[in-house]
Amino acid sequence: MQNLFEEIKVPQTELENIVNEKLDMIRKDSRKKKRAKILCGFTAAAACMAGLIVFSVSNPVLAAQLPLIGHLFRQVEDQQSYYRDIDETKVQKMPEAEEAENVVDGIKISLSEIYCNTEALYMTVVIESEEAFPDYLLNNTLAQTSQIPDLFILDTDETFGFTDQPLRTPLQANGQYIDEHTFVGSARVDFTLGHGSIDENGNETNFLFPDVIPESFHWNMDIKKIYTWYRSSASDSWETCTLEGPWSFEADVAAKQTEKIVKEVNDYGPNGMGITTAEKREYEILLNYGYDESKATTYDYESIQSIVLDADGKYMLDKAGMLPIGDFNVSKIHVYYVPVASEEDWMEVQEKLTVGEPADFIKEIAAHHTEIDFGD
Repeated sequence: MQNLFEEIKVPQTELENIVNEKLDMIRKDSRKKKRAKILCGFTAAAACMAGLIVFSVSNPVLAAQLPLIGHLFRQVEDQQSYYRDIDETKVQKMPEAEEAENVVDGIKISLSEIYCNTEALYMTVVIESEEAFPDYLLNNTLAQTSQIPDLFILDTDETFGFTDQPLRTPLQANGQYIDEHTFVGSARVDFTLGHGSIDENGNETNFLFPDVIPESFHWNMDIKKIYTWYRSSASDSWETCTLEGPWSFEADVAAKQTEKIVKEVNDYGPNGMGITTAEKREYEILLNYGYDESKATTYDYESIQSIVLDADGKYMLDKAGMLPIGDFNVSKIHVYYVPVASEEDWMEVQEKLTVGEPADFIKEIAAHHTEIDFGD
């Protein structure tokens, strides 16, 4: 396997910044319907958010481990931050390709399953290698030390039947190795975000999906290369494993027409930070943050942070305004504005948030509280 991957050095600080940002790169000002700014200015090392699928039944080990159509999402959902319990009756099986198609230098990427609604296009991912993946990927300290799943970044060009321009952006597929030859994961293309893209001249540009997603559309995706990171035991530095493609796919996609609940909030903490609206969708809640200087009474902006609890008082990870619903009780949510912890107290605060019942602790230190009732 090692002769299949080209190893490219990546600046350690750059990669650590990616880890620290949880590889999401979702900015509070990137919501296209509520914000003017667009998520852009990405680099190859700052890839994020979108989707890909790969599947093969030629590997008997893989065929024995992968579930029936519609169940692959469930197998890898614990590695995803976006969805839980996808409606398996709405999962599409991708068109089957010839056995020799989409195999490049012993790496096969082939399409399997898609789930699409009016918010995003979700896809499962399987990558097969004729040779075993190297140990530095199978035992990757990036996942072990950063509490994020194994992942591959896919350098892609995508076209959608309802957009005028292609989307050229790296896509992140989170998952796991189910054996030495097979990576299985899932990812998505978010229709609600602005994306950084590249135009035909190689210049950075903004890409926006339209407000209305049609019930069906044609979709093409070309993967130019795939890559991931690992920490070299020899140099104790971050390295990149990359493999050049191309691999090409297309499908006719049916989009489930889903509804969302939008609540006007317009409540602000004592540092001026607040929430204008909250949107409850099929698999996540979006908090649209705002700032009102007139509300900044007793705290500086940087001295307060927001912490979200569900209706049962369980801590919800706020991914820059995106709250995965998962198994949480989101009939209502509670947003608490608390003083930013010092470096000495940070670990203690994190432990109290994730272990036991954090509600009592948060109420004691909160400077402001906002309750958002979705009326379930």
